[in-house]
Amino acid sequence: MTSQILAVFYLNDLDHFIKENLKIKYYIRFQDDWCLYHESKDYLKYCLEEIKKFLTKEKLTLNRKSRIYKGRDNFVFLGRDVKGKYAKYRVKNRRINKKYKLYLKKEVGLSNLLGTIVAYRNVERLPNKY
Repeated sequence: MTSQILAVFYLNDLDHFIKENLKIKYYIRFQDDWCLYHESKDYLKYCLEEIKKFLTKEKLTLNRKSRIYKGRDNFVFLGRDVKGKYAKYRVKNRRINKKYKLYLKKEVGLSNLLGTIVAYRNVERLPNKY
């Protein structure tokens, strides 16, 4: 319960900053997890830098998994994948293995493979085989 209250307290100003200063129309936050949606990748890069500056003033930082995803890439938010289904451990391993095989065949790029691995590692610990 304490973390929920602290998330509301500390991140309320961030919510206003994102919506009012950065003019992000599509923004979702649940406690300390959040997503911004925008057509322009360059603008999202700008927003990420501005958010880092804003959080520095608040004596907060983003964690290492904060990044910009393409809409078609795998990412997990609140334990769910892009289709809204829960990301299950066995399914995650299968999907990472499939993506790894596609990478070895040079059908997907390294950033796509790494994006998938990072997204699924953020939900639950995976073996350090990748």
